[in-house]
Amino acid sequence: MKALYISGSPRKGSNTDYLLERMMSISGGQFVKLADYQVEPCRSCWACLRRDTCTVDDDMSKILIPTLLDADAMILGSPVYFNNVSAQLKAFMDRTWVIRAKLKNKIGGAVVVGRRYGAESAITAINAFFLKHEMLPANRGVSGIAFASGDVEEDREAVAAAERLAERILELGDILPT
Repeated sequence: MKALYISGSPRKGSNTDYLLERMMSISGGQFVKLADYQVEPCRSCWACLRRDTCTVDDDMSKILIPTLLDADAMILGSPVYFNNVSAQLKAFMDRTWVIRAKLKNKIGGAVVVGRRYGAESAITAINAFFLKHEMLPANRGVSGIAFASGDVEEDREAVAAAERLAERILELGDILPT
């Protein structure tokens, strides 16, 4: 199974990255840090409705979309910003409109890290993204509590939940036909 771990955190070595990398140590896969790529926001030009490709010529079109299409599972991680996902992750999610109906039945996992509030809204945004694409959320999502770099490592509940999510993704990978 090909799992793709996508971090929407702009910080290097972030708490979000820690949980995603912890999960990846269990399930294997590929780690993508959106801050390392050029991902422009959707221009709402609707050209993709006519031509089945995006008009924005950036890393999303050239690298990330082909990688998404090849993956069996996609785990999206984000810090909680203003009760939602980061701008980097939101731009990424919006740009997948061009591949609507092509992510159907892939496995999805949600991981967010914040400061005791807003996590539910961020997880809801990620799970709504999965449902819009007719993906299969592996569970309700993982929420870590942290602020400073490294804080999430002390959130034993979040670390355990991330590990369980990785195991659930593997379990679903074994159940679902490829």
